[in-house]
Amino acid sequence: MQDVFAVRLAPALIPGVRVHDVGAGRAPTIAAEDRPPGVRYVGLDSAADELAAAPRGAYDEVLVHDVTRPLGRDGEFDLAISWQVLEHVDGLAPALENLRAALRVGGTLVAQLSGRYSLFAVIARLLPHRARVWALARSLGAPSQEKFPTRYDDCSARALERLLAPWSTREVLSFYRGASYLTPLRPIQRAYLVYESALARRDARNLATHYLIIAKR
Repeated sequence: MQDVFAVRLAPALIPGVRVHDVGAGRAPTIAAEDRPPGVRYVGLDSAADELAAAPRGAYDEVLVHDVTRPLGRDGEFDLAISWQVLEHVDGLAPALENLRAALRVGGTLVAQLSGRYSLFAVIARLLPHRARVWALARSLGAPSQEKFPTRYDDCSARALERLLAPWSTREVLSFYRGASYLTPLRPIQRAYLVYESALARRDARNLATHYLIIAKR
């Protein structure tokens, strides 16, 4: 998925571009050494301590702000990017509208997020947050301090296509990549891969584990 994200991002990541990195916090989506010349790179996160934990020089400017609230900087950015953040937002509709407003006309949004109706998203919504963090740490070795409550608000193919209707162009790519959660349980993982492969063949997009949005204002 990261390879596809990079390929779809590349045409918009040009010298001098003004980038709005949403929710990356301590880990900018594009490392400073991988940016073209003249890029202005602005990081937005609702947690000031996450932005403060980023490497020196990670951002040209930081904004401590909730993306579901208007930023008040309409038309400022050429490119908005977000990697595995929007499923944590409590209100995807206003978040997408605010991202659109902050882009210039013709500006691009490239965002990756997790799907609401995947098997693992359903389990995550049933589990208390602490239990979910513990399970991810056990199965994937994920650091607990990097895990935040997940909302999955409107994170489905149908909902995304509806919310992106005001954009001039939009594309929603579906992925079926939940098997990594079952790496320690190989027999169950193999059975799950059969299930995921069937979903992919049927193009059951609303049950996808992840989505990649590419949209232009």
